[in-house]
Amino acid sequence: MNEKFVFDKSKLPKPVLEGHGDWIDLYYKAWELAFENVEYLGKPGWKDIMTCMPGVGITWQWDSCIMTFITNYSNGTLNAFNNLDNLYMLRRESDGFMAMAYVIETGEPAYGERINPPLMAWAEWRHYLISGDSSRFEKVLPALEGIYSFIEKKRRRDDCDLYWFEDPGSSGMDNSPRGGYFAKHLDGSDVCHVDLACQQSLSADRLAKICEVLDLSEKAAFYRSEKDRINALINALHWSGRVGWYFDFFSRDVRGQKIKFINSKTAAAFWALICGAAEGERREAMKDHMFSKDEFFTKIPFASLSRDDPNYDKTGGYWLGGVWPPTNYAAIRGLCAAGYRELARTAAVRMIEGMTRVANDPAYGSIWECYAPEEYRPATTEDGGLVRSEFVGWGGLAPITMLIENVIGLEFDAPSNTVTFNLDGREKCGIENLIFNNNNISVKCTEYQSFRDRTVIETEAERPFRLVVNTKYLWDPVAIDVPAGKNVFRV
Repeated sequence: MNEKFVFDKSKLPKPVLEGHGDWIDLYYKAWELAFENVEYLGKPGWKDIMTCMPGVGITWQWDSCIMTFITNYSNGTLNAFNNLDNLYMLRRESDGFMAMAYVIETGEPAYGERINPPLMAWAEWRHYLISGDSSRFEKVLPALEGIYSFIEKKRRRDDCDLYWFEDPGSSGMDNSPRGGYFAKHLDGSDVCHVDLACQQSLSADRLAKICEVLDLSEKAAFYRSEKDRINALINALHWSGRVGWYFDFFSRDVRGQKIKFINSKTAAAFWALICGAAEGERREAMKDHMFSKDEFFTKIPFASLSRDDPNYDKTGGYWLGGVWPPTNYAAIRGLCAAGYRELARTAAVRMIEGMTRVANDPAYGSIWECYAPEEYRPATTEDGGLVRSEFVGWGGLAPITMLIENVIGLEFDAPSNTVTFNLDGREKCGIENLIFNNNNISVKCTEYQSFRDRTVIETEAERPFRLVVNTKYLWDPVAIDVPAGKNVFRV
């Protein structure tokens, strides 16, 4: 066995969260499952991979991207970027095509020409913000640009310049009521899918940032303009002002200035927050829908299909309401980007609490692929059975990544060597033994009071870094230049 991928909790970051030992237990359970789900392939040219489903013989694109958001916090002991490197190797260089999944034995696409959510540029950029390592950028940029270019040339409709998946399964939202499953000719049944447009905009934005780091100013300017172009189209054609939501639509009527929306509010629209298309009144309207108990803000949030939809299934029914970690992570990152940091924390807390209750229930006792929106239990499949258990993979997003980023409230920006500590929890919390920007750091709030000079922050680090502290009681964030060693600060 490759010793690099042996589970050792002492080598992982140690979360501190007063009064929530059960959440900490789930955090370590998620890591343990992540290590158990490593596949040692033994194939020349291939790297060993982290997987949601060991033994199926397939490696998936969007699963692989999403798992990097977990292993960014492994202190180098587990690496989902192995998955991405394998996928970069398998992509078709002639036109940039990357399949939604590949058969490991043959290296051939598992489902023909189907694509998957293009999240690789986002994954690479987020890794850089935490690790400070830009060495991957030059190597992976051709693949990232190739994927972007393929979607522009092969998955954009001539009549409206917007984007299509082959069917809802390609979007990852298998049985979501988004215009047919499957499309007769794998042409998306004339549907324009809002999530692919938002994901292409997000890719353009992260490609611009990557090009800036590489001093490719012309390319950076091009991708910034691409983001603006795509966001303008999203708002012109996917947005319903009457409802206040982003919908998929049929493109065939666009030339006649008639938009026929697919009248289901789904988690596909969550991506409009993180790509920046939803601004101003649109952003407010989305937030109101997402936190409505009659729509998406269910017992375990967020439902993947609004509760007022006739197709909604309160037990989940897979994508007919099931609560899914990948779309929830996009939603919560988008809420943070849109300025709704405390609401994002509220949703993350509610999801982690729900997952903890399910894991502690003897009837279920695991981390699952997705969750029922209105009960503390796993979601049902399309056929009424239970979804897959021990699903880490992306099942670790809430207990690991959201716990660190949203519940404890730590944000990382390696280019500026800055850690932001959002003390929204009003409790003693923090992290110990975390590798940030090649620096082993600990940041803890050991006393929290709402009046002056009573919030105490303790730090420990091998090298200096900047710490920015936010609380609801401060007019402005407090910036501290933290020296190496152990330190105590009163905010």
